[in-house]
Amino acid sequence: MSLLENKRVLVVEDTTIAATYLARELAALDAQVVGLARSEEQALELAEKFSPELILMDIHLAEGSNGIDAAHAIGRIQRVPVIFTTAYSDDATLASALEASPYGYMVKPFNAKTLKVTCETALQRFALEQRAQDSEKRFKLAAEAAQLGVMEMKGDGRGFIFTGAKSLLHRFGSSTSIDLNRFYDLFKQEERQEVAACIEQNKSLHKTICIDSQNDIWVDILFSDINVAESQVHIGAVIDVTERQRQSKKLRLSSIILDQLAEGVAVLTRDFTIIDCNRALVDLMVGKTGQLIGKSLVDFGVDSHSVAMTKNKSIMLREKINLFNARGEQFPALLTVTELTASCDEEKYIATVSDISELTRAEKQLESLAFTDSLTGAGNRNYLKLALNDRVFSDNIQALIFIDLDGFKAINDTHGHDVGDEVLCECAMRLKHTIRENDTLIRHGGDEFVILVQQSDDLQALSERLLAVFDDAIVVNDLLLPVGVSLGVAEAEDGKTANELLKHADIAMYEAKRQGKGQVVFYTSQQDAAIQYRLYVEQGLLDAIVNHELYAVYQPIVDSTGTIVALEALCRWQSQEVGDIHPDSFIPIAEETGLINELGLKMLREVCIASALLKEAGLGHIRVHVNVSILQLNSSELVKQFMTFLDEFSVNADDIVLEVTESAMHDIGTRRILRELYTAGFTIAIDDFGSGYASVSELSEPYTHIVKLDKSLLPGDNGHETKRIIIDTLIQMCNRLGKSVLLEGIETEEQAMFARQAGCDMMQGFLYSRPMTINELLPSLQAPAATP
Repeated sequence: MSLLENKRVLVVEDTTIAATYLARELAALDAQVVGLARSEEQALELAEKFSPELILMDIHLAEGSNGIDAAHAIGRIQRVPVIFTTAYSDDATLASALEASPYGYMVKPFNAKTLKVTCETALQRFALEQRAQDSEKRFKLAAEAAQLGVMEMKGDGRGFIFTGAKSLLHRFGSSTSIDLNRFYDLFKQEERQEVAACIEQNKSLHKTICIDSQNDIWVDILFSDINVAESQVHIGAVIDVTERQRQSKKLRLSSIILDQLAEGVAVLTRDFTIIDCNRALVDLMVGKTGQLIGKSLVDFGVDSHSVAMTKNKSIMLREKINLFNARGEQFPALLTVTELTASCDEEKYIATVSDISELTRAEKQLESLAFTDSLTGAGNRNYLKLALNDRVFSDNIQALIFIDLDGFKAINDTHGHDVGDEVLCECAMRLKHTIRENDTLIRHGGDEFVILVQQSDDLQALSERLLAVFDDAIVVNDLLLPVGVSLGVAEAEDGKTANELLKHADIAMYEAKRQGKGQVVFYTSQQDAAIQYRLYVEQGLLDAIVNHELYAVYQPIVDSTGTIVALEALCRWQSQEVGDIHPDSFIPIAEETGLINELGLKMLREVCIASALLKEAGLGHIRVHVNVSILQLNSSELVKQFMTFLDEFSVNADDIVLEVTESAMHDIGTRRILRELYTAGFTIAIDDFGSGYASVSELSEPYTHIVKLDKSLLPGDNGHETKRIIIDTLIQMCNRLGKSVLLEGIETEEQAMFARQAGCDMMQGFLYSRPMTINELLPSLQAPAATP
């Protein structure tokens, strides 16, 4: 049974996650968590309201308060054991905490076992102190017992009369007298004959009896042989010993609990000699058959300096030390020594000894997990943060290399995350084998890595070696996957912090990406302008969504006769400060920042409005195309809102064509959603087919109606026979599979002629029309388009 069972516990913790964890673990130990406080003020209020039997107090609280002050304030109101919890174990914090005389001290992170042992130890220590105080109270009660209740037998010998001892009035009912037979009934059956014989034979008698089992009331009955005149009068004392009996029960129970505790507990003399201990301490230090009484903790490795310090000061000693058992084996332990507040000449301290071998191993494992990327084995962002903020380590960083993998997203989208994880592991291994012994590899997140360099004399050579290790493609499951890297290098400068160094390397890496990827760029201050523009675009895009500065334009799609059969919706943004911003500048940023969903909702609503306007103008046969990304398709809320737009504007699903890039279709989740949209009546088009990791098997899916060939496959004005063969073959294959073919990017008469001769069903490009708003297009849509 847990000592915490039914105990009222108050948790004072300003971190929601930590408070929730403590409440859950305490509940699992059958404790009653009466409240969760975040500040000193809340702690005082809840302590006064619920009178907790134990308080777990975080040292650093919200609103500028701290748990040490809260513990002092609560201690002035009520006696309750307090255990401090903190993420800090430095000497200053510990010294400040000790002034509040806590009953325990736990350094985060801690596990359920540590929580249980610390709480039970605190409760047991508090109970022992209470027992000592109760002993003092009993001396006081003994002094008061001089006025004993006197009991005389009635003249007829049939009963007793009580006098004095006001505390005993009405103990036996409504009067101060009791019938003899009823008096006998107070004793156990096997004791009654003895009691009667003592009264009849004028013998002394001393018995302790329970006179009220419901309320647990006990008294001592004492008789002596006193003769008065010619008749015998038995005079006795009746003493209320209820408190003594209750304490006796508690002491017996405490002794059992103490002996069953997993933590070793001992009573010590002033020189740390053990005069009493529980079974757990014996087992830990000398084994089941050994003896500990009379031995000193100094014999097992406790520092004599700690003993001297405890002798000279009335403080609690709490420290992690290495102890030796009787076999000479060393083990890590947590030792606490507390002075008894009401000790006798011999008893001076209560000590607890906890074997923390498992905890120490767990801490090392947790530290490794906390600072290691579980996938690649490199350091993680926690480790990077620690290194950059540690003055000694950061002062030795001479340079920082920021690495971003080129082409990784396409691999992930095409072959799935399992293959992507294998690629990341291989990349990390190649980087580890290339850097020097003093360099540190860290996975910054996703496909980004950081190298902390402590020797910068050959940065250019190191960077070139890092590029070269990716010359060979990575092989995963018989797949040959080419991966490149873009490197940004920043050298340490006087007056610049390690975090500024990271920022500069990041800027240089983006510049390497901008210049064409697969290269090394060293940071210069001129690169700040480019990154500032990117940040401006990111913030401006957010403002544009809020201020409705984004709008849709539509580019006509024609059939082989030149008749407009559809419109493609394109997103445009005109900034008041910069003017028109090209989609290639803000669409990738929208995807990186998650703003793509907000932008997508804007476009989907515009598409529904445009489709409704086309119907009103008698042009319901013209469908509207809109591009959707993998991020948008994987947002169930966005898809749900889109369906709401359809209902709002009375638009049918078959009026809309959803264009999805071919790379996105390799994602399992995306394919599932596309099947659901196909079932709902939408037409699905594969966008940019032939420009990425093309998978011809996708053409077998029934949900793909239209194949939109990328404009990069178009031959130039002077012709390009290889491209002609490729695009002609793709068109024939799609026609045989029953897929419509749309060729985009038509800008010349020659390209239009080629498309018609190759058998394209639809065409799109500036040759037919520039993108316009729906209001600009509607007047011209009534007449058939001119045949080029």
